[in-house]
Amino acid sequence: MPTPTAAVDLPEPLPEDTRALAEQIVSRASGSEAAADNRIEVLLDSTENFPAWQAAIASACHSIDIEMYIFTNNAFGRQIRDLLIEKQQQGVQVRLVYDWFGSVWAHYRGFFRPLRAAGAVVVAYNRPSLVGGIGLISRNHRKSIVIDGHTAFVSGLCISSAWCGDAAKGVAPWRDTGVKLTGPIVQQVSDAFADTLQSQQNSASHTARYSRCHPHSPRHSGTAQARIVATTPDNGNMMRLDLNAVTLAQENLWITDAYFMPTRLYTQALINAAQAGVDVRLLVPRTSDIRWIGNVSRTQYRSLLEAGVRVFEWNGSMIHAKTAIVDGRWARVGSTNLNLSSWAINRELDVSIEDSATVARLTAVFADDLQHATEVVLNQAQQAELKQRRQKHKQGFKRGSTNALAQRLLQLGHVFDGSIYGTRIVDKDEAQAYLSIGIGLLLLAALLWFLPQLVVYPLLLLLVMSGLATTWSAIKRLRQCRRNPPPIKENDPLA
Repeated sequence: MPTPTAAVDLPEPLPEDTRALAEQIVSRASGSEAAADNRIEVLLDSTENFPAWQAAIASACHSIDIEMYIFTNNAFGRQIRDLLIEKQQQGVQVRLVYDWFGSVWAHYRGFFRPLRAAGAVVVAYNRPSLVGGIGLISRNHRKSIVIDGHTAFVSGLCISSAWCGDAAKGVAPWRDTGVKLTGPIVQQVSDAFADTLQSQQNSASHTARYSRCHPHSPRHSGTAQARIVATTPDNGNMMRLDLNAVTLAQENLWITDAYFMPTRLYTQALINAAQAGVDVRLLVPRTSDIRWIGNVSRTQYRSLLEAGVRVFEWNGSMIHAKTAIVDGRWARVGSTNLNLSSWAINRELDVSIEDSATVARLTAVFADDLQHATEVVLNQAQQAELKQRRQKHKQGFKRGSTNALAQRLLQLGHVFDGSIYGTRIVDKDEAQAYLSIGIGLLLLAALLWFLPQLVVYPLLLLLVMSGLATTWSAIKRLRQCRRNPPPIKENDPLA
């Protein structure tokens, strides 16, 4: 897609006490401290991200660290793999963590063997094992690249030609967003990568090799403040930050999400924000590579629309970006989707951006995306009722100094103006979604009636693996206690 351009009108700085409170909330919710003096470059789609990745990898002198959910054996995947082999042979230490499930076909077809043979550290995250237990459902959904410890990329894109589309089949490239980072924040990306290595059983040697291969510390390279939010199954950092972002929004909250299946807690937070007068807009795919998620998402539109949230569906082949923008002052970009899997089960990586210029750039991108989307709306009678309720609510409600750029681009004053985007009534889409889900449940019930072992056998396997994992963990702890008994205090009367 073309790069959006717009005049940048930055919002007025927040008062000191308000800024301090917001910093405290974001810091405690994300579990990460802000890093200053960074440079952030927004990269759109495969047309900007992929060439930037290739150029950075080719320029590496010391180390290349990649954490990637999907690494596919297709044209772009082979280009990156061969480039990594070349760099490893030149003496650059290459370390790659790929997700076993996300890259399952490449894993079992030996795609990574040449890279290992060249001397690279290649780790499959959470590959199946008898002692893995229920923890095996956790996936490494991160997408990050670190070059020589001084340049990092964080995005929603994977190493796969799927993001380039297929011109021969008439499939347009996927819409996605990433960032290029330089400055002190790169160390936080490196720390997240080291933590993933540490989480794997064979991590000791990898972590040691990792620590020796960063001869240069990240240098100050700009004026942007940001922080890395590294979500793991143990912390749920991004879920807390997403909820707090909704709370902090005073005027505008604009969200792009690829697989929208939030918890009721988050949905209600959006509803409450919209009812309080915040301009909440949600951009999601019309067609998805995981179709059933789209059907589930549509069953949640009505409650959002009735509260005044505006919902848009992307007209292209797939929008895979995961971004949020609050009041022209804060944004996030990364791998986390608004669903329980991303929030509570997976390893995810996002950049929390507190830089007005970068946020203004992302606002312009969001505005341009809406020009390629269709708005989902209530029927005419319901629209009129909602409009009347909102007008009553606005009486006596005085807004602050709204971001002028956002006002101009998004036409905040015309809540039901569909002349720009085009509209589609929610009723039919909602009915079709429920119909698809209902038929699917009936088919599943029929299948399980005739083949109950489809549920029994996997459940038995999961119970056995969980039992083995728990027993093995207990045995290891008992052995450790026997090897390292607690010291006896000198003043202990039983000594």
